[in-house]
Amino acid sequence: MATLGITQQVVWRIADGQAGELASLADPDQDKATTEKTAENWIAAFRKGAGGKVTAEFYDEGSYRQTVVLYLHDTSQIKEIYVRPVSVDGKGVWRVSMSEPDPAEATAVAPWVPKTPGELGSKMVR
Repeated sequence: MATLGITQQVVWRIADGQAGELASLADPDQDKATTEKTAENWIAAFRKGAGGKVTAEFYDEGSYRQTVVLYLHDTSQIKEIYVRPVSVDGKGVWRVSMSEPDPAEATAVAPWVPKTPGELGSKMVR
């Protein structure tokens, strides 16, 4: 599952505090300054939790985009990300939407997101 691969990369780079490497996973059509600030926000907010147990739930069909909800168990935080396939250097790869330059936006949880994994019958990976 390509969405699992990009999701793992996002979590690992947050946990490692690698803002530049995390920003490199962004959709190439997004503004570079916005993706860099978003990466910094995600690391500041979620680094501790990303270094522990994480459950990822995958929503949507998955061939053209997917919503992924990350449950960071050590900190009881929830992070929603969006991934989709894009063309980079003529190759189809998955990238993440990174357009949360405001720290409050980066940590906000949408009302539809379940408070615990499995509530909506999604596909879950631990």
